[in-house]
Parts: sequence; C-alpha cells; structure tokens
Amino acid sequence: MPQYLIYIIIFQILITIPIIKISKIKGLLDIPNQRKIHINPTPYTGGIILALTYLFIIFISDFENKYLNQILSYGFIISLTGLIDDRYNVRPGTKLLLQTIPIFFLIDQNLYLTNLGNYIIFGNLELGSLDKIFTFLCCLLLINAFNYNDGIDGLAAIVAITILTAFSLFLFILGNKSDSNNLFIILTPILIFLIFNFGLLSNFKIFLGDSGSNLLGFIVAFIAIYIFNENGVHPALIIWPLAYIVYEFLSVTIFRIIKNKGTFKPGKDHLHYEIIKVFKLSPFYSFLTILTLNIFLILIGSYVFFKFGQDISIILFIFFFIIYLLVKYVIKRILA
Repeated sequence: MPQYLIYIIIFQILITIPIIKISKIKGLLDIPNQRKIHINPTPYTGGIILALTYLFIIFISDFENKYLNQILSYGFIISLTGLIDDRYNVRPGTKLLLQTIPIFFLIDQNLYLTNLGNYIIFGNLELGSLDKIFTFLCCLLLINAFNYNDGIDGLAAIVAITILTAFSLFLFILGNKSDSNNLFIILTPILIFLIFNFGLLSNFKIFLGDSGSNLLGFIVAFIAIYIFNENGVHPALIIWPLAYIVYEFLSVTIFRIIKNKGTFKPGKDHLHYEIIKVFKLSPFYSFLTILTLNIFLILIGSYVFFKFGQDISIILFIFFFIIYLLVKYVIKRILA
C-alpha cells in the first residue's frame, strides 16, 4: 500500500498543476458574487482531478472487489455531470436528471440496499419492492447534501475524509483490514486536494466545483452501501459518520419548504454560512466548528451503538436530528 500511495500522490500533483492552468485559460472559473465569500476567480475543476486520480488508482491497484472499482469508475461520469452544471449552470431538474445516470448504472450492477438491518424492536427491516427506489433516493440525497456543504474552503472534502476514515476504522474493528486499507487509499486523493483547496501553494488554488461535490457524495453513498452489503457493517452504525451531512441537508430542505423557497437553489441558509454570520467567525473557524461537530456525532453515535446496540443508536440519531432542527430554528430567528 505505501508504494501505491506514493504513485497516487505524484500522479495527482502532476495533473493538478496543468489542469489549473488550462482551467484559467478556458475560463473554467468560479466568479465571486454576493452569495460567495471568495474574492478571486478560482478554477472549479477539482472534481475532475479527483476523478482522474481515481481512474489511475483503479489502473495501478485494481481492487479485488469489483464494486470498489465500479464505484470509482462510474464516479468519473458523475464528475462530468457536475462539470456540465458548473460550466452551463443548468436548471435544478436537469441537474438531478444528470445525477441519476451513474446512480442507475451502479444499482443495475446490483449495488443497492435490500434491507436496513435487523433490530430487537423492529425486527429485520426489509425494503421489498422499494429497494432500488429507496437506494436511488438515498444516493441522490447524499450527492446533493455534499453540494449543499461545498461553500467554504475544505468543508465538503473534510466531511468526506471524516466519513471515509470512520468507515475504514469500522472495517478494521470488524476484522476486514483489506477493505479498511482500500478506503484509506480512496481518501488519500481528497487529502492531497485540500493542499490546493486551501491555497497552500501560491497561484494554484482550486475548488471542488459541482463535479467534485457530486463525486464525493456519490462515492460516500455507494461505499456506505458497499460496507453494509459486503462487510456487514450495521446501518445503525453507518448512519453516524453521515449524521451531520444528512441533518444539514434535511433541515435546510425542511425550512425551505416551509418558507416556500426553491429547494435546490443556491442560498446562504447553510450552517457554515450561519455560523459565520451569527458568531462573527472567519470561514476557517466555521470549518473547524463543523469538523468538531462531525467528529462528535461520529464518536458519540459509535459509542452508543457498540455499548447499547442498534435500537438505541437509531433512537438517538432521530433525537439528535430534532435537536439539530431546533438549533437551526433558533439561528434563523437570530438572523431574521
């Protein structure tokens, strides 16, 4: 594995610099406006760089399980659909339609949920004839949840990193070191991306763009399905690394529906923006606050799952979501 990582890092750096230069020449830039907090036009092709790196990973490693290869391969398609949205700013309906294509491809390869696990109170929650539809909706939710959270430097990337790290640790604890290592390989390009996203290299700053946020949501969604189907990680444990990203997406959607606002339109009603406005913090401290919240949810949820079981875990997950909604409501009242 260490040798693979060196090759991956070198490849990603070698393609990142020329792609940034080409993006500037071709005008593939995120232009600042009233809604955005950056001040300089910045290339939004980070997702394409990640997608190409994942194709390279398949080429040099060829994961033993076909599903990991397929997730990364079809990830390239979801990245392209996001790039189309970045370039032409397509309508929400068209955007959703483009996102469905790679999701259906993977579901057609039998990577979908047939049940939601076994519980003491509820028994085995079979999805029956709704299995593929439910899987499709969950994947669509996570893809757009990552898109919602791509508003400040590093946020969507660090959320994906914490999720994949947690999944990797779950697999390690359950004795599957091979797939645990595989997930570590998959999250490595995201770590490298952060160097460029934070602008640590002068003149080589880059954003994920919709191509990147779509890709991360797609990968996280199907890896969550993969570790349940192939490794038996219980859904009541899998939900905790996803808690923040799911809570934020659902809460924003709920409040937009209540206010009769466009569900998928850009806005500043996301937690990372609200933290900046309410507490007068810089974007970086908003980033750290959400990272801390994400890690807290993972740690407390995992502890409850292993200590008290899956039923209590689900109940606590719902309880925390209610608290999250109430906190968002209070914040909105303050900003009103």
